[in-house]
Amino acid sequence: MIIQIRYYFFQAFLFACLNLFGSQILAETFDVRALWVVRDDMVSKKSIDKVLSFARNNNYNHLFVQVRGRGDAYYTSRIVPRTHLLANTDFDPLKYIIKQARYENIAIHAWINLYYLWSSSDPPSQSDHLLYTQPEWLDTKYPDNILVEETLEAMSVNRKKFGEGFYLSPTHPEVDAHLQHVVTELIQNYKLDGIHFDYIRYHATGWGLNPVGLKMYLNQSVTVPGLPVLKVKEKLTFDDFKRKAITNFIKKASTRIKAYQPYCIVSAAVKPNLYSARKEFGQEWDVWLSGRYVDWAVPMNYASNIDNFDRNIQIIKDNIPEQYLERIIMGIAVYNQKPRSAGQKIYYTGKNNFGGVSIFSYTVFKNKPSYSNKIIKYFN
Repeated sequence: MIIQIRYYFFQAFLFACLNLFGSQILAETFDVRALWVVRDDMVSKKSIDKVLSFARNNNYNHLFVQVRGRGDAYYTSRIVPRTHLLANTDFDPLKYIIKQARYENIAIHAWINLYYLWSSSDPPSQSDHLLYTQPEWLDTKYPDNILVEETLEAMSVNRKKFGEGFYLSPTHPEVDAHLQHVVTELIQNYKLDGIHFDYIRYHATGWGLNPVGLKMYLNQSVTVPGLPVLKVKEKLTFDDFKRKAITNFIKKASTRIKAYQPYCIVSAAVKPNLYSARKEFGQEWDVWLSGRYVDWAVPMNYASNIDNFDRNIQIIKDNIPEQYLERIIMGIAVYNQKPRSAGQKIYYTGKNNFGGVSIFSYTVFKNKPSYSNKIIKYFN
């Protein structure tokens, strides 16, 4: 009963502070006011100009612009097939937004969906899409390769059965090499303020059984005649092996990025619950922060319920040293809650000394202009 009374008192106090001091405090609190821009708004000069105009007028200074969605490119690439939305044009959205953003003093981060490859039951239109050319790179729930055509057909009948769709396997060495080349090409060809990794994880619990990756694990785990026997504590569990594959990727990618562009910000969108991120999805993002493999971690704390939102924050604060909090940019959703509720979470993020906020996403503001007008006071 006492806890409940304290909670309601906190709610009342929080809303009072929001009404009285919200805009003034938050303008002083957040150096990073970021916005996710989904790839649908990266297909023309007109749509990009609208994005930049909105960011300028609403005081966003960092944009995560999606340039790799489902194994396709919204930029000029020799490695990644061009998106079907730009098939009949040579327009380079990434090049254009980088150039235009310089006039607005807005930082542009190339947002790439890393392991997520395909989500539709309809096949890709590009003949050189990895779903066709490298099916053996796909991650699986069973120690066997996925049959792509049969799976697509089954997805058309029962979409939910297959979850989010097709993922690349983080444990397959050729996947790792390919994605490192994707990162290198981006950083060589574009002057970026940041590279933002999304879907840098496994599909869900139980995945990660790509046959090649599994064989690599078994080779590491089995005693080899003539070599010293590892102590039990020195042997990787399979979960450790899976996590290490992703951590090694981000470590190597970050080193490459900094070698070409030392001031480029490396960030990752991560699951907000540190425990489930690690156990279910292979994201040990606390290690990424402490090892400086990422400059920013961006927890996608999209819960509309303040209790769930706060629970994720408390887990973070219980496990991550205070000196790292300024490198955590809190992701807040606006598609699933009212403006006042989102504003409450923006304020709460500031009170907990995180380095900034990132709003998901611009699409909501584009479709509901009144929404952005109601939360602009928390940034201006």
